[in-house]
Amino acid sequence: MMACHALLVLVAATALSQAAGEDRSFPGFVLWKPDVLERSIARLDRELSDKALVYETIGNYERHSVYLVLRGKTSTAEIHETEADLYVVRRGRAILHLGGELVDAERLPRKQLRGSSIRGGIQRELGPGDVVHIPVGVPHQLVLPEGESFLYDLTKFNEEPLESP
Repeated sequence: MMACHALLVLVAATALSQAAGEDRSFPGFVLWKPDVLERSIARLDRELSDKALVYETIGNYERHSVYLVLRGKTSTAEIHETEADLYVVRRGRAILHLGGELVDAERLPRKQLRGSSIRGGIQRELGPGDVVHIPVGVPHQLVLPEGESFLYDLTKFNEEPLESP
């Protein structure tokens, strides 16, 4: 199942990179034009329904990956032990809980911890145009208003590789 998911992600990322105009003469350079991204966003909008989130992998590169993420529900609280996140908010509003301590922490693969919420820390309102950097090892959680969605670009730095089946 995981291998099938990884293959689908790779195919989607390759198709998006090709549609975006990846220049093979300069490896790693990709220009994503707004019309290509808008088609991906429209597809995510159709897929969201009652899911917590849907995403599209824009590209996987050495030491970082880029995603379009559409959340339909509040996220779980999490800590990445090796990864930093960069969010660029496109649409919607959310409250970012940052810092403090994970409640009911559980260790997951890829050097991550997840919890039900965060105790303590700070809260910041996020909206379109905001750019947020979340350092390695800092608890964070996006809390969405009931019934609203939140669209953002996510770049994960030093992303842990997917586990092989």
